[in-house]
Amino acid sequence: MPFFDFILIVVAGLAAFFDLSVRRIPNWLILFGLGAGLILNLYGGASQFIYSMLGFVFGIGVFVVPFSLGWIGAGDVKYFGVIGAMLGMKWMPRVVFYSVVVAGIMAIGSVLLGHCRVGFFKTAWYECKIAVLSFGQILPETVNMRVSKGAYTLPWGVALALGTIFAYFIDPTGQWAGF
Repeated sequence: MPFFDFILIVVAGLAAFFDLSVRRIPNWLILFGLGAGLILNLYGGASQFIYSMLGFVFGIGVFVVPFSLGWIGAGDVKYFGVIGAMLGMKWMPRVVFYSVVVAGIMAIGSVLLGHCRVGFFKTAWYECKIAVLSFGQILPETVNMRVSKGAYTLPWGVALALGTIFAYFIDPTGQWAGF
């Protein structure tokens, strides 16, 4: 469906653009992508609409823990839910895989370019242990608080957009991912 492909590229491109330029994914883009995904999948029938809804729930659910630990922003979580609503549940494991690969490459690049200090990983592990051992009573600072203090954060919206494009257009059968 060429119209669907166009909408997917526009939503992914705008999400990546806004995440890079202003470090936010606007709610109007989230609502547009969610509405377009649900409406276009409803046009495909009830079962496709159900897979779209399951994709939305899965997309939100995947990043709930990293969001609650302050590792990613709310816009990234909402955007991944939009990807799930647009593509449906069956695409989500492959999109997660490629998005994590892209994010890993971006993280390595950030460390090599000096944007991210290597000690961050030790701090992140420590914060995760504290959050688990305190049963969520002690949580780390949010991404916004860290950015306001000058910390570098990975633009997950870019990684999610590139992972989506790669999974949907370059490896649609899952031949390279293995699933």
